[in-house]
Amino acid sequence: MKKLIRDSVSKIEPYLPGKPSEVLKRELVLKEEICKLASNENPLGPSPLAIAAIQKSLKEANLYPDNSCYYLKERLAEHLLVFPENLRIGNGSTELILLLGITFLDPDDTFVMSQSSFIMAKIVTQIIGCKLVEVPLKKYRHDLDAILESITSDTKIVYLDNPMNPIGTMTTHNEISKFMERLPEDVVVVLDEAYHDYVNLGDYPESLHFVEEGKNVIVLRTFSKMYGLAGFRVGYGVAKKEFIHAFDMVSPPFSVNRLGQIAAAEALEDKDHVQKTKEINKKGKEYLYRHFEKLDIFYIPSETNFVTIDLKTETNSIADELQKKGIIVRPLSMYGQPTLLRITIGTPEQNKRFMDAFAKIYKKDV
Repeated sequence: MKKLIRDSVSKIEPYLPGKPSEVLKRELVLKEEICKLASNENPLGPSPLAIAAIQKSLKEANLYPDNSCYYLKERLAEHLLVFPENLRIGNGSTELILLLGITFLDPDDTFVMSQSSFIMAKIVTQIIGCKLVEVPLKKYRHDLDAILESITSDTKIVYLDNPMNPIGTMTTHNEISKFMERLPEDVVVVLDEAYHDYVNLGDYPESLHFVEEGKNVIVLRTFSKMYGLAGFRVGYGVAKKEFIHAFDMVSPPFSVNRLGQIAAAEALEDKDHVQKTKEINKKGKEYLYRHFEKLDIFYIPSETNFVTIDLKTETNSIADELQKKGIIVRPLSMYGQPTLLRITIGTPEQNKRFMDAFAKIYKKDV
């Protein structure tokens, strides 16, 4: 009997999201609220402008969404100073990463990324069945020289998440520019900038300029983090028109829901919500840094809304102990980093609750 499921599917290492709060609360019979610090969600929630727009539009939920995302594209193009035809809206940036594989990759192509980069990129190569090259990090950062050395005539895509998830480090404009100068012209560079809104360093790459120059660059961003719309699944890609057209050809119809489009367009206008999010993130990060230093725990300086620490021992058991107390964090064993633990920066109350519980568990274990 012939095999029905493709061999490459059986080799996929699936993405394992953290447990939803309501599931964990039910399983552990917890009375207090779950403190979810595992998925890098905005602790302030969605923009009030977005909520108001959604409430107003609920009565139209029976209608299919605008497949072209025309209104959101117009608002986003104005916000980014790009042309609407250079935009592709997706069901989160994760859908766009999947579409990258469908659009560009053949089984005999090679996909290059750093070890411990966002795992969805790796999963796409397993879905397609193409060759994956994972380049070791250098001091928790992309090693761009090593990535260039790994490129061969079969290389189709180089994927760089910047800042990195789940590590949190950033590659500078100067580094990316020099990298682009040395890169073969027939290689596509994907710059996944899901956390670009949180960057405080001044030398962040002006990646959209590469698109303006007509280079083979695709910039990915999302409304899930800074704008607090993770539940609505809206992301976008910026690229030259022929790439966007190719995405359009392989995208499923109506993949970006109606309410998500409306919410994202309104969230773009809420500068007050963005500023409050940046402020609470900055203060929360400083709070975690101080307390990790008191505990003599190594942390990776982050340009995101999370902090990753190295406990020099496996972290699954510590994450399990925290979970019993209703606190969800992210051990990074699935990224090949069993000693690393990632903590989303929450509200002041959430940060304190995590740190109080973590300090007791950590001292007990050490």
